[in-house]
Amino acid sequence: MSLSRLNLILTNIIADMKRFFKNIKWMFAGLTLLAVVPSCTDLDEEVYDQLSGDILFQNEENVIYAFGGAYTNLYDLIGHKYNVGSDCGTDLLVVPQRGGDWEDGGEWHRYHWLTWTPSEGYISRSYDLNYKGIVLVNKLIATLELVETDAAKVAIAELRGLRAYYYLNLIDQFGNVVINDKFPVTDEFPKNSPRDSVYMFIKNELLEAMPLLAKENGGNYYGRITYYAGQILLAKLYLNAQVYTGIPQWEKAEAAIDSIMAGPFALETNISDNFIEDASNSKEHIFGVPFDQIKAQALEIHLFTLHYAMVSVFGITESGWNGLSAQESLYNLLAQDANDDRLNGLLYGPMYDKDGNPVQDASFEKFDPLNPKKPKDPDGINLNHTPFINMLQPNCLRQSGARIKKFNFVEGTGRYMGNDVPIYRYADVLLMKAEVRLRQGDASGALIYVNEVRTRAGAAPFAEVTFDNLLDERARELFAEGFRRSDLIRFGKYLDARWEKPDVSPDYVTIWPIPADEIGLNANLVQNPGY
Repeated sequence: MSLSRLNLILTNIIADMKRFFKNIKWMFAGLTLLAVVPSCTDLDEEVYDQLSGDILFQNEENVIYAFGGAYTNLYDLIGHKYNVGSDCGTDLLVVPQRGGDWEDGGEWHRYHWLTWTPSEGYISRSYDLNYKGIVLVNKLIATLELVETDAAKVAIAELRGLRAYYYLNLIDQFGNVVINDKFPVTDEFPKNSPRDSVYMFIKNELLEAMPLLAKENGGNYYGRITYYAGQILLAKLYLNAQVYTGIPQWEKAEAAIDSIMAGPFALETNISDNFIEDASNSKEHIFGVPFDQIKAQALEIHLFTLHYAMVSVFGITESGWNGLSAQESLYNLLAQDANDDRLNGLLYGPMYDKDGNPVQDASFEKFDPLNPKKPKDPDGINLNHTPFINMLQPNCLRQSGARIKKFNFVEGTGRYMGNDVPIYRYADVLLMKAEVRLRQGDASGALIYVNEVRTRAGAAPFAEVTFDNLLDERARELFAEGFRRSDLIRFGKYLDARWEKPDVSPDYVTIWPIPADEIGLNANLVQNPGY
């Protein structure tokens, strides 16, 4: 990342800090702030953004208040991840072109075919948002390092854990990236480091930070990097170590997983309880982001997936954009067991409003005598979300495809949702435990953990666990949560031909290209192979 790019990023940091302080949900559900709010009668109160580091960081409450802004970047990052369909480009989700809608220069087609270029918007956005978080963390750490207090040391550990999360995203998506842990940046045109070096950096950061991280969950630690959040970051790193470095680390992954399982976590009674507006009391969330319709605006899954005519079904106040859909393969996985509650995470079949009347789409595809081969909606004006999708492009039917209903759609929701989004939750940990057991030859041990997840969902237990049905189970439990790409790569299935992707993809697409804009700004960056 060049200094010019750094300057662009820093222009947004102050605004992000102010955005954080206005978010009451974070301030009171996520952080201990009451002790630092000045009294209205204190005529000598000092303005925090004008205080020097030695005053601002003299106690734990002030430290937390100051570095809270490092987390606001997650609103845009996680909102972007979910809004653009985190499992697109896999066998689970897709954004088809419906006539003139969602053509977008072919970007979504290339995403599905794994034929992207270094100029794709979603690739640049992910790269920029992760580095924006890293820059902000580095700036705060540089200030904290000037303060010799225990509170500052603990805060630095938490910030290093958060920085490790951003780098875990970068190593997974881009592989060979610039390692920057200093502020200000001294090298105007840094080189990117090889993937195995990035792996070692993340590992060392987490191992050094972990002893100082709080062994807490929820309450004042909700939405923050704790000891357990650090352990799941480490577990994810080790779980994918063979992909990142060529050397598997199943035993180390299991040790990190076991540390989480020894903590205060359990499955919620209902899987849907993980995706409500306020999950601050969740016993399943390990690390997540609490969005808010007013104070933390970024989450638009409802608009991204719902049909234009679906306003009357859920009582939302803005029309959907009719984009993100479940592929039929996901529907089929969820429908294999009629008692599997996770099928409720999809919206499919004939649609009815709150009064029981059929939802109608006046713009449904009719027979066109000038283009008789153009697909016609077989259901007519009544909206019927069929799991079958007739094509990827150019004329996918407006009604085709089940829609994503995993996150609770709250009546009265406008442009932005206020749901809490789990980045990591305990069900994933159980499935990770099953995987490391299976990879170490213990299929019977793996079966216990898979069936714990299936039992919560109401599905019949497996008689045996294999790599194939474990991968399928991860799809059922974790669809639309952003893990499918990494899972398919780790299980050796990512490059395969699938629906509307007839060809096996080349190996190099398992990592994304460094964005073209970054290469243009910094000639020392080496583009990833194949691009």
